[in-house]
Amino acid sequence: PSPAPRSLPITALVTAEDESRAAIGYAAKPRPLTRRRGVRGNMAAALAAMPALGVERSLGAYNGLLRLLPRGPWVPRGPVQRLLFPFPRQQECGLQVLEQMERYGVVPDAETRFLLLGVFGPRSRPLRKVQRMMFWLPRFRRLDPHPLPPQLPPPGLAAARLGLRRIAGDPGATVTVIQVGTWRGDTGMGGCPPLPGSQSPEQRELLAQHDPSQPVFVEGPFPLWLRGTLLSYFVLRGDPLPPHLRVNPERSFYFPLHLELDLERGPWDDEDFDVDEVEEGPVFALCMAGAGDRHTLGRWISGLQEENPVLGRIPVVFRLTEGGDPSAGPQTPRVGTGTPPAAALEPPEGQDGGKQRGNPPKSSGE
Repeated sequence: PSPAPRSLPITALVTAEDESRAAIGYAAKPRPLTRRRGVRGNMAAALAAMPALGVERSLGAYNGLLRLLPRGPWVPRGPVQRLLFPFPRQQECGLQVLEQMERYGVVPDAETRFLLLGVFGPRSRPLRKVQRMMFWLPRFRRLDPHPLPPQLPPPGLAAARLGLRRIAGDPGATVTVIQVGTWRGDTGMGGCPPLPGSQSPEQRELLAQHDPSQPVFVEGPFPLWLRGTLLSYFVLRGDPLPPHLRVNPERSFYFPLHLELDLERGPWDDEDFDVDEVEEGPVFALCMAGAGDRHTLGRWISGLQEENPVLGRIPVVFRLTEGGDPSAGPQTPRVGTGTPPAAALEPPEGQDGGKQRGNPPKSSGE
């Protein structure tokens, strides 16, 4: 006798501490995942709902999802059936689970391999993929020299601090928060939002040596992505240094700067390289301003004068690009997805008030 059909409870996707969140998240879904016949559609719907529930990086959620697949019916029986690539759509369902695990950096364990072995068999595509993931993902996990924490802080002051530390790259750089008045995040009244900024001792020394007759520039905003969070930062920059003050980091007493190697080259070899060398001035400070207008950045410059008195004698020029709209409300920091502007609609040809595009007016002599 065939086994009784079992339902697909959504609570199997998550661990015990996430059951309440799963119930709340799926209470608004009108389509329950309780049909055995549409198991592939149910798996796709469950995988799409995992980021909304916050369990996209939980290994127990993926193992619980694999436990819902039937064990035995999708295993090929006999050498002839193995040669004919059996159950391609069902194996694609298992590959979708593994691909989402790979996308979010979830390393499978022995239980994941055991579940796939019972569902698809020993020589199936999902089992071979999980074996490659178990071999390579632990090695690639430590490949990034500056990894992000597993759980990013919410958009705000903590995320801005993390972004400034990643941009600075100097262990001696300190992140300071400039606060004027008392900030109330709900009403936006009673003060101004905090402005996190970063500056290292070397940057303070360069700014102290800057010529007061030469201006400094505030440029931005520039984008910075922390996984799915977009932050915008501004820089305080100066003009390029004169040649006698520049330091060549490639200069060494042990290795020459120019090598003449007698290499055999053919007439087809191109020895010309198109390299756009852009000279940029030194960066004196970094900031993540909320609104990004001149008033907010002016408060940042005023706060920098406490540790850099030379700023009081140096003219400051603002070079702000699109995105620093003063009419936007104060935010800390600006977070968004960067959606492009909508395209302008034009009337069809011949319907714009009698004026046809592309046809110049005829002169009286024609």
